[in-house]
Amino acid sequence: MIDSVVSISEQAFFSIVTSALEAYKLEHVLTNGDSAAEVETFGHLWGYCQRTIGTQMMYRVVLADTSTAVERDQNSVIYTDEAQDLKQGFIDTFFPEVCYLGDYHSHPYSHENDEIKTELELERGHYYRFSDADFRSVKALQDNALDYRVGLVATVFERERKVKRTLKKLDGESCIRFQYLNMTIWLKAYVWTSDENMNYRRKADKMVRLVCPSLNLLAE
Repeated sequence: MIDSVVSISEQAFFSIVTSALEAYKLEHVLTNGDSAAEVETFGHLWGYCQRTIGTQMMYRVVLADTSTAVERDQNSVIYTDEAQDLKQGFIDTFFPEVCYLGDYHSHPYSHENDEIKTELELERGHYYRFSDADFRSVKALQDNALDYRVGLVATVFERERKVKRTLKKLDGESCIRFQYLNMTIWLKAYVWTSDENMNYRRKADKMVRLVCPSLNLLAE
């Protein structure tokens, strides 16, 4: 039964996806000083949560930023607490109606670097989901008293010739697959809840619905 809905605003959708595409298509400086495309990106999610009619909790992602103070490569991104602190102060001053919800990052995949040939192969390997390292990173933030409730990952895969795939929901309704040019993109949402002692627990995929009006896939 779905009890958590993550709704992505047009601004947040634009920032998340274009940041992932830029990191995928354009060269960036890596942690070792070299440069390459198909790297990861990272940013913070801002919004609010509210109880809907019934028992569902709605997490509205109103704003998403792109963090520039990161070290990135094709398999990871390293960010600093200072960036979140800096933006938190700005949010408190100019957008006091919203709060920190969590963050997003991207997963870049290609046949050349990862030997993945098709979108279906990527899906069977569950590469569009959080990795074990991603989950450990979230737990570290929560253990550091950061109220992390929503995590998103945008996975990008490109092939030389576009093979048309229909819009599709995966993992229940917690992931949406769509296409842009020759690229297939998966947007996957995770939700954590906490008790009065700030002990966090992740919601199962089947309990989370991702809503993205920009893709005309509204909650039913």
